[in-house]
Amino acid sequence: MASNSHSTSAIQYPIPIREVAKLTGINPVTLRAWQRRYGLLTPARTEKGHRLYSEQDVATLRQILHWLEQGVSIGQVKGLLEQPEPQASGSNWQQAQDMLMRSACELNVNRLATELQDLINLYPVELVLRRVIEPWLLALNQLQRPDAQLIEQCASALLTRLLQQLLTIKSGPVIAVARVGQVAEQDALLVQFELQGLECRSINLGQLDPVTLPLAEGRLKFDALVIVLGAGLTARDIADMNKVLPEACFLVGELGRIYQQQHQLARPYSSTVSELAREHDAAFSLV
Repeated sequence: MASNSHSTSAIQYPIPIREVAKLTGINPVTLRAWQRRYGLLTPARTEKGHRLYSEQDVATLRQILHWLEQGVSIGQVKGLLEQPEPQASGSNWQQAQDMLMRSACELNVNRLATELQDLINLYPVELVLRRVIEPWLLALNQLQRPDAQLIEQCASALLTRLLQQLLTIKSGPVIAVARVGQVAEQDALLVQFELQGLECRSINLGQLDPVTLPLAEGRLKFDALVIVLGAGLTARDIADMNKVLPEACFLVGELGRIYQQQHQLARPYSSTVSELAREHDAAFSLV
């Protein structure tokens, strides 16, 4: 699910766009694009022109998320919302993956950049990552052709540059991101991108250094630390790491499931940042 677990019982309506973003997991840029390009919502406005959303608007957004999760494209959603017994067909996510793969294999970096930017603007961050970008990156890694390495390097470099340009949020909690074990730099960047979708700023600490971590915590004044777990960590490595971690520390990464099954993780863990925010909301305090 792309939406988080906030209860609606304590919400005071109408609510501003940033609160709606926190409530639904849909960032303000995407909410504005849905209104401007597809007329999906018509929120009220303050005297200064700021958007205010009603309880019905939030309910509609949850319906939209439901259809997106079923693989419906955002351009088809309005028709489904207006039908008494809507039926969806096809998978927008698979089509999006195929589109990116064609552009990557043709080394058409300009078209690829446009396609990635459109996906990021029109869909919630969690859905874009889980349903399109991550499967696409995996498929790139598994290509079997003479120019496979060139294709993957060009596509990966473009994605890295694009994500770095998008990390522009200037308000919200400050979250430090670090890597441990064998994990790519891009994985940490994807975590930063997902944190921005949760209205959080981020600082990339690179590979975790137990010696300098306390110094970084004191000088950078971050609100929490998210560690991306990689391969090759021993029980001793994890035990040594736990000794220097700050109180507000959370662990993410698919490989963490293995360490969790071995009862080695002493901090809150989920495979993704969005799951972490939902499952440990009281402690994570980010959304």
